[in-house]
Amino acid sequence: MPKTLESFIEDKNTNLIRKRDLKRSSNLKKEFNEINQHLYAKLKHTETDTRARSKEILKLILCKLVDEISNSLPDSIMSFSIGQDETEKKLFDRLQEFFKENLKDKYKNLIDENERINLNKELVFLIVEKLQRISLLESSKDVLADTFEIFVSRLLKEEGGQFFTPVSIIKFMVRYLNPETDSKVIDPACGHGGFLLECKDLLWSKIEQEYGAQIDIIKKKKSEIISNLYGIDKDSYLAKLCELYLNIISQGNSNIICEDSLDPSNYKQKTKGIIKNDYFDYVFTNPPFGAKIPIDNKEILKKYALAHKWDYRDNLWVKQNKLVKKQPPQILFIERCVQLLKDRGKLGIVLPEGLFGNPSNRYIWEYLRSKGKILGIISLDQNTFQPYTCNKTSILFFQKLKVLLKNYKIDFGIVDSVGHDKDGKVLYKLNKDGSIKYDKNKKPIVNNELINLHLKIKESAEFSYLEDQKVFKLSLNQIKSNIFIPNYYTGVEKTLKSLENNKDFQLVSIGNLVKNGIIYTKNKGYLPRGDEIGSHVYGLGDIPFIRTSEINNWEVDLNSHKKTSNEVYDQFKDKQNIEIGDILIVKDGGPNLIGNAAIITELDTRIIIQSHIFQIKTLKNNENIDSHLLLYLLNLDIVQKQIKAITFVQGTIATIGNRLMDVILPIPSEINKRKEISKYIKEIIDNKTEIRKKIDKLSINYFSD
Repeated sequence: MPKTLESFIEDKNTNLIRKRDLKRSSNLKKEFNEINQHLYAKLKHTETDTRARSKEILKLILCKLVDEISNSLPDSIMSFSIGQDETEKKLFDRLQEFFKENLKDKYKNLIDENERINLNKELVFLIVEKLQRISLLESSKDVLADTFEIFVSRLLKEEGGQFFTPVSIIKFMVRYLNPETDSKVIDPACGHGGFLLECKDLLWSKIEQEYGAQIDIIKKKKSEIISNLYGIDKDSYLAKLCELYLNIISQGNSNIICEDSLDPSNYKQKTKGIIKNDYFDYVFTNPPFGAKIPIDNKEILKKYALAHKWDYRDNLWVKQNKLVKKQPPQILFIERCVQLLKDRGKLGIVLPEGLFGNPSNRYIWEYLRSKGKILGIISLDQNTFQPYTCNKTSILFFQKLKVLLKNYKIDFGIVDSVGHDKDGKVLYKLNKDGSIKYDKNKKPIVNNELINLHLKIKESAEFSYLEDQKVFKLSLNQIKSNIFIPNYYTGVEKTLKSLENNKDFQLVSIGNLVKNGIIYTKNKGYLPRGDEIGSHVYGLGDIPFIRTSEINNWEVDLNSHKKTSNEVYDQFKDKQNIEIGDILIVKDGGPNLIGNAAIITELDTRIIIQSHIFQIKTLKNNENIDSHLLLYLLNLDIVQKQIKAITFVQGTIATIGNRLMDVILPIPSEINKRKEISKYIKEIIDNKTEIRKKIDKLSINYFSD
């Protein structure tokens, strides 16, 4: 029989750790990471399943949490500790019994009857030894989030596009919407329950402030709050873990359900009685997203307006009867969240930034505006979900309304730092000499702009063209073309406004130049782009295959590492029709490459261009806008800022896509000024071409000698 804690502590010299001995760790994730490295070193030559090992680590973390919560007095003896001379086997047997009595028996509906700690005794000893003197509850706002980030996140990313939301994002979103104590709250993609846990913390603190020392009332109210928290996750393990975690932390009973949120018609009968449309006061969520996990089930798609095709007619997006073949889950989650909300209910959701301004997604905003009020848009730092994904995201805040408002103020915010870099390393605020800033308690100040952002938004002023603003308010009628990207207004609108009343310039979009026949386009207003020839034909000849990295300094670099044969060139020659004076501009690729432009000279016509490059041809017209003037305009700082503002990053790829048509060019009003600029740019290009010829001639002469 394993020795229980009670019998164990009767022995002399056990010296188990007491509650008062536990200390806060300044970096719990670092402690977890060290454990993970030890485990990897011990297990790297085994075939241990990563998910299975992660589950075992989580069991031990939950054991320690239960141990800390159940032992509230300073002199309480901690089970999750190693006694003097306690062997690995004795510790293992004792914790196995602890797991059975305090988790498995207590939460029978959440832990399988045959469940046990399956890590070997050596690894259990290692983990306990590392964590025994640390207070998890004092070291982290969300222990399970830290556990997942270190031990599980990469796995969940690979399996289903899931990225656990940083605690600072969760805290900001909950503080911004600020739910009331009697609110019904749901997360339809709850994962481990981070949003629900934060709501619990906020609402419990409100109860404590309201009722002071009235212990019985506080206990009752806290229990009611937990019963008003709902979560759904399609992963049965995550759903059970979420409920177990919330119930352990709160000592209550939450409502966590394993279902596919997007398929309510196939919910279990019990679920249908619990999860109802038009029922919830608040929805907080960070749904899985990505083109690699689309929803293509017609039975699901036909239930959603956002799974239908939408046409743009008379300045309005109109839903059609025809379904799309597939739809990324994040788009359907937007509509599902709206369905769940009651009238005047509020939503906070994390979404890819492309949805906030991509022309092909603008029907989504037509849908949202028909269902209620857009409360706020917060553009997040590129590194928000690093080191697990570099998807750039924004937060949408929305309120469902039966009676629509014609105009209202919308909160906008730009967050350039969330406290860590692309490698997950903590970033601190710096003095001008590069040294770290410290607060009054001599602690380094983390550079996280989400801290107290909800208060800054509340106090923010209306958008001004004369001030630098990262937080501001815009009226709905100031929104252009359903573009809800804060950087568009600070980086584009603000810049162009300074030229609006300047008679020396005409502000004309690239789209208008296409419409007026000044720039050639193939069909539906799309600029021609290149092609992919396939890696199997690389190295077959001397024809350069021009990729995005070969477009720089207004030139095409012909020293491409990917060259092909004349026969392959002949297949694309007529289709691409590369001519002198064509402008190539990068549309997809690395963020620093988007917008790079080059002009085709007599040296560059025998090439094939990649599909990530737009090809711009100027046609003969009477407005004196030729390719040299256009090259100049595209490289102006005021234009490059626009391009940067409407470039979206998804995964490792940035793209401007057909949003390039929205870019405004400040064209000189005077024809003579246009001619003067064009002539000057042509001279520069001609000189560069002559230099290239001389360099090529030198090379040829050298080798011929």
